[in-house]
Amino acid sequence: MPYSIDVTVTEIKADFDGVGNEYTQVSFAYRINVPMPPMPQTAQGVPMPKPIMYKHALHVMIPKEKWLNQFSQWENYHLIVQDDGHVELKKAQ
Repeated sequence: MPYSIDVTVTEIKADFDGVGNEYTQVSFAYRINVPMPPMPQTAQGVPMPKPIMYKHALHVMIPKEKWLNQFSQWENYHLIVQDDGHVELKKAQ
């Protein structure tokens, strides 16, 4: 039975290996519900925003010469991991 989860691009950064090859690292994470007790309203009457937490799910290393801005931060995707280890990443509709 495949495992699937909705993920978000949370980080895009430059990376390199020990022999000088350059990469772009794209990190995907899923949102975690953070329990929080009710907070009093601020002086302006606006409630405090709830904290948001993300848990790392996957990162992809793309060689610098192949990086064409394929991903943008905060884009949503659907991650599917098949039983045989095959991984699919589909843009959320």
